Amino acid sequence: RCYFNVKMAANGQRTSLQLYRDCLRLVRHIAPGNSPKGFALRSMVQTEFGKNRDEKDEAKLEFMKTAAIRGLSNYMLYESGTKD
Repeated sequence: RCYFNVKMAANGQRTSLQLYRDCLRLVRHIAPGNSPKGFALRSMVQTEFGKNRDEKDEAKLEFMKTAAIRGLSNYMLYESGTKD
């Protein structure tokens, strides 16, 4: 089973840190342990979030957060469809 923290920030949106942690939890779910696939996925998540660490433009931040949420949602939808 895949569990994600669903608490929202005060304004109803996920914070960047919450999304980062959710992405890393998803990687642990997809590729548990220290497999090459897990290492590659963790590295990709860390790199993508690190590239945008200093971004200050609110519109860009909101777009990136939306893309991260969409990716997590797509995986959850995919997983629920394979269990039926």
